[in-house]
Amino acid sequence: MARRRRGLDPLLPAEDVPLRALILGSFPSVESLRKHEYYGHPQNRFWRVLESCGVITSYAAPYRERVDELTAKGLAVWDLYAAVEREGSGDDAIHNARANNVASLWRRFGPFAVLLNGRRRGEWRRHFRALPVQPLPLPSTSPRPLHWNTPQSSAAAVAEWCAALKVLDP
Repeated sequence: MARRRRGLDPLLPAEDVPLRALILGSFPSVESLRKHEYYGHPQNRFWRVLESCGVITSYAAPYRERVDELTAKGLAVWDLYAAVEREGSGDDAIHNARANNVASLWRRFGPFAVLLNGRRRGEWRRHFRALPVQPLPLPSTSPRPLHWNTPQSSAAAVAEWCAALKVLDP
């Protein structure tokens, strides 16, 4: 039987830092929920990708340091879903999902870019089509997708993320 799980609060820039981009995943893994950290599973490539793109100094730094670097650059992190029923960590096992209130962030901080970690355009349209922004779908940083299986496909996925993160350039 699937367990009802609640997600994490958003990581947001300080009030004096403009929000330039919101990175939206689907829902935290069991390990991320246990640690209470976004992308807390050691095989998830999120923090490594951000290091490769120059957003953070080191993916191995303590979580709070990585978050501070990320948010100081105007990036926010949240998920499409606030709560789900799911066994395990797979997105394919998500049922009865309740969407986060991304519209409230838009009213408070918008406009800003939306980067979808995992190319989840269908879910975006289903829940947030009223928002006046077209999200940019990016390769999932989860260890499951095939784009991390070869050096060439991994390099292409990182390059796609780095190009999208150029929104941070003044």
